[in-house]
Amino acid sequence: MRHWILLALGLLSAGALFLGACGGDDDTPKGGGSDEDYLRAICVGTTNFSNALLSKTNPDDIAQVIKDFIEEMKKTNPPADLVKYNQDFIKYLEDAVAEPTSLVTRAPPLPDKEVARRIAALEPTITECKDGTFFGRAATETP
Repeated sequence: MRHWILLALGLLSAGALFLGACGGDDDTPKGGGSDEDYLRAICVGTTNFSNALLSKTNPDDIAQVIKDFIEEMKKTNPPADLVKYNQDFIKYLEDAVAEPTSLVTRAPPLPDKEVARRIAALEPTITECKDGTFFGRAATETP
């Protein structure tokens, strides 16, 4: 009986190692995603943050919205030319968790101006982008 238990544990361990090796790191953006999907993720997160500023009275509640935004941005698959920007944006969000309202006073990182223009042109076409100014602002600012 003990032999069967050890065999079963060995098979389970081998299966877990196999699945872990095949699965990769799902939280690491690889690049190659669509502009529209990436923009949608940004707009949903910024809308949720704006809503939290209007409806939450506890900084910890606002910080939780930022943490949720971070997790979504880690899961997203940005276009190849926005992978580095996405990493910078996640860092910007992570830096704000301790002081959630700092996102209102600190400027976010900006992508390359040409990339920002391309994405900004899509903002009016994405229903989740109610204001349609996140990348539009970046496309018109001078470095």
